[in-house]
Amino acid sequence: MEPVPHPPIDHAVFTRVADHLTASEYALAVLCSVSTQMKLLTITKDLPGLEELHRENYETGYHRLTAKGSIRRILAGDHHPTVVGIAVQCMHKAAEHDRRAADAIQRMMAAQVHEDARRWITSVQAWQERTATELQVAMTRTRQSVGESFWQFALQLQY
Repeated sequence: MEPVPHPPIDHAVFTRVADHLTASEYALAVLCSVSTQMKLLTITKDLPGLEELHRENYETGYHRLTAKGSIRRILAGDHHPTVVGIAVQCMHKAAEHDRRAADAIQRMMAAQVHEDARRWITSVQAWQERTATELQVAMTRTRQSVGESFWQFALQLQY
């Protein structure tokens, strides 16, 4: 078995990463609330892509939560490479689900809908973009901090 590389840990960087993940989670919480409400409204409940958005929100929420838990462990002193690797892998997976959520929202935007429904779609789109942007900043900071070699190692982890 190959030795597991040890990434450098810069607590200041990982503190900022945690802050960006917190901001991303906040936006995701509002996104989930608004999109769930849309399932109850006659004008939006049958929008194409709404069910897919919900599925992607579940997935991306799980991966964000796991990444943030790993970052908290790192900040508490647990620098095991697998903990850092899980943070990287989960941020990457969350970003994949963010892209799928954005695609689902685009299907909603493409539908011929009443202007009231369009306002709801515009709202979820804005919250989803904020969610994804904050995650991307967290990922960029993490990738710069741990280095490309460790980043690629982390993306290959199987669990």
